[in-house]
Amino acid sequence: MTPAFAVAGPHDVGLSPALLARLDRLTFRSRRPVVGSGAGQRISPRPGTSAEFSDYRTYVAGDDFRRVDWNAYARLDRLMLRLYLGEEDLSVHLFVDTSASMHWGEPAKDAAARSIAAALAYVGLSGFDRLGVAGFADRVTGLLRPQRGRQSCPRVWGTLRRLGSQSTGPASDFTTLLPVTRSLRPGITVILSDFLTPLGGEDRPATLGTALAALRGARQQVTLLQVLAPQELDPVVAGDVALTDVETGARVDVTVTPALIAAYRDALEEHTERLRALARAHQALYRRVRSDEPLDLVVVDVFRRIGLLT
Repeated sequence: MTPAFAVAGPHDVGLSPALLARLDRLTFRSRRPVVGSGAGQRISPRPGTSAEFSDYRTYVAGDDFRRVDWNAYARLDRLMLRLYLGEEDLSVHLFVDTSASMHWGEPAKDAAARSIAAALAYVGLSGFDRLGVAGFADRVTGLLRPQRGRQSCPRVWGTLRRLGSQSTGPASDFTTLLPVTRSLRPGITVILSDFLTPLGGEDRPATLGTALAALRGARQQVTLLQVLAPQELDPVVAGDVALTDVETGARVDVTVTPALIAAYRDALEEHTERLRALARAHQALYRRVRSDEPLDLVVVDVFRRIGLLT
């Protein structure tokens, strides 16, 4: 029987058995106490049945008599109840840019972004976190509601693989994520994009800033992962060329000189610094990776260093 949803194996999304074995030792790191939607493996500020002691409170009629601390009763001559922290699941949300510019580069940025997302999904699902995926461009291009458990990996990977084969929109509009953010449970959000879109100004707020404000309001711990192609970071081109915008189709004829390359590098760094500042303003993590960077280096080393995984 053919499943009603797309499924894929680890090799379909660029994950090797050796990498999966390394990912088994990782977990998402939440900088806030976890208040989840069900039982899990994360310590919660709410009372529960974990082995981690939380506090005492006075016994009242109806409480579980087995939780009375008899040593405290001997000292204080009154019944005290031992309280323990609960264990709940963590919600993780992956937003993957599927706009036309993500298909550019060698290796293509969209394939690198989907492989990174697939690795993060494996970490979350293996740790019994609740994980959902959304693709976006000028609209939401794909959506998978939160899944749980390692058995959900093929379904999440299938969704990510399908995002790469769908028709894509023009420039990314991060405000298309606003309806999705309204239904998010507090947790961790990772946005994978090249972020090569206007970041706004005094007269026009950035769509990314609007989305980050909404995510912050939804109590999300956000990471911006900027994926750029090697050719964007170190362009190797000279002479008379015709450049075409892959998202708008606009074409311009230019003569590439060393001075023009230097001006391009300055403009890219200025854009990156504005992106970093926007991330800081919304208490988000920011990291840039190259699409040719080894996947195990990005997920195992870089993400641990910036505090996304532990």
